[in-house]
Amino acid sequence: MLITTVIICIALAIAAKDLPGLYRKHRFKDIFVYIIMLGLGTWLSILAAKLEVTPSPLVLIEIIYNPVNAFVSHILGF
Repeated sequence: MLITTVIICIALAIAAKDLPGLYRKHRFKDIFVYIIMLGLGTWLSILAAKLEVTPSPLVLIEIIYNPVNAFVSHILGF
């Protein structure tokens, strides 16, 4: 629990440093992307700190690739 709190505090400190400058420049699309990326990085850091098993990104590629492969094989007659 302590490590999760520390990681979240670090992420909030990083956001507090960077976001006001983006807001002053009216870079709202950049703020949106920044928050998404920081949140994803924070989430993955918490999972890594807790030593939890995260699924491989290759699973998503397989889910997308298998139907495409079957379709192309069907069209080309393999």
